[in-house]
Amino acid sequence: MPDSTIQELGELPPDAAIAADHRNPRRRNREAQQEDEPEVGVLVHPEPRHELGGLILHRGVRQQILDGLRAIQIRDQLEEVWSISRLQPQQGRCILNFYGPPGTGKTRAAQGVAHRLGQPLYQVDYSSVISKYLGDTAKHIKLAFERATHHGAVLFLDEADSLLSKRVSLDESCATSINQNRNTLMQELDRFEGVVVMTTNLFGNYDDALLRRVQRHIEFRLPDASMRRELLALHLPNPERVKANLRSLAEQSRGLSGGDILNICLNAIHAGSRDPDPAKWLVTEELLLREVRRAKAAKEKHSGRRAGGRRIGFRA
Repeated sequence: MPDSTIQELGELPPDAAIAADHRNPRRRNREAQQEDEPEVGVLVHPEPRHELGGLILHRGVRQQILDGLRAIQIRDQLEEVWSISRLQPQQGRCILNFYGPPGTGKTRAAQGVAHRLGQPLYQVDYSSVISKYLGDTAKHIKLAFERATHHGAVLFLDEADSLLSKRVSLDESCATSINQNRNTLMQELDRFEGVVVMTTNLFGNYDDALLRRVQRHIEFRLPDASMRRELLALHLPNPERVKANLRSLAEQSRGLSGGDILNICLNAIHAGSRDPDPAKWLVTEELLLREVRRAKAAKEKHSGRRAGGRRIGFRA
């Protein structure tokens, strides 16, 4: 085609052959909008160490989790025998709620669920979801579910009570917005055809409407003496360098969580590894007991502050 003809028609952009957006403004605007959308979560790929069988849990907890997952793994058989889709039309839908004190393994169990299913874990980031602009939080909630679906991931709502707590009185400021966000999250849970794991330390704060949407509420309790001994052995991986009575230490650790025991072991390992010669590194019972006392003192101080807050009318 002559140059004069090209000039008359108007010069096409260099990438016109592949960029349909030049002829489709709606598509261009939609893709530009997607690029501007915030990342509202973190995609975590579980490792073999997160396998459910490796967790130290109370009897029955692991089985309750497996029973919940089994319902989606044998969906075809359930449909054949029970016509399960009449009761639950969403295929592959399973919502699990792990509740209990901090440090009892709820987050690790969520990773174990994803590992068991061979899926990544999409952990919602509340700092990115919550927005001061009206309507944006609801959009971000929807986006989190879209992202989990796109990645074929288990959706993980850690400390879910922050988004699913009881409804706010209309007399309070921002009540309409907060309740709308809660409604949006409930609707997305209803539509989602995948696995959701939510965790909370404050089970009583959940909105009542959430309870019927959850297939299983699974309690994570503080470890008993036997579990504390197992945790100590697990987190002190070189027994030849440990000179301590773990049974006695387990008794001394009453009231501490698995997370507390991990920190106790790490601090004792660092304290016992100060000699310039690594051949002399050793974890003694004295070092471990010192860390146990420190952990208990910190928890007691924290509990005292919480009680003080309640006495003067603050939220704990």
